[in-house]
Amino acid sequence: MKMWPAFLLLVLFIGCEVTEGPRQIVDKGFIPPENGRITEKMANSYIEASKFLLESIKNHEKSITEFAERYNLSQDLSELADSSFREKHKNTIKAWDELVKSWENIEKEAYKKVGISEDEFNWIGGALTDPINKDIQDMVAKQLS
Repeated sequence: MKMWPAFLLLVLFIGCEVTEGPRQIVDKGFIPPENGRITEKMANSYIEASKFLLESIKNHEKSITEFAERYNLSQDLSELADSSFREKHKNTIKAWDELVKSWENIEKEAYKKVGISEDEFNWIGGALTDPINKDIQDMVAKQLS
């Protein structure tokens, strides 16, 4: 059973906040290059972090499946977005929050492992869509396929 897409959507739904504009980079250590180009070193770090995250998603999927079964939830985990469900099932929500926290730690470990910040990883992902980085985009796509 492939539940990681539902998991990722739910994490995004719960973790998103409404802002008036683009979110400012929090990590003061990363400043995007002025020319907007992704370096080969950045691309390699992005590739390694992505591979680690993809493998982690596969492993984390089992935890999500077990969680859904243990708490008798639907495959899409839609109950977790329902405020009345959240109010009545505080232990389920606590267990879910722990599972989300576990995933967040896995993400942090992926970035730490390759020596980049989350902001840099996200910037690289966005910059890969810029035509100026077409050569790097092709290299990343090849490495991740």
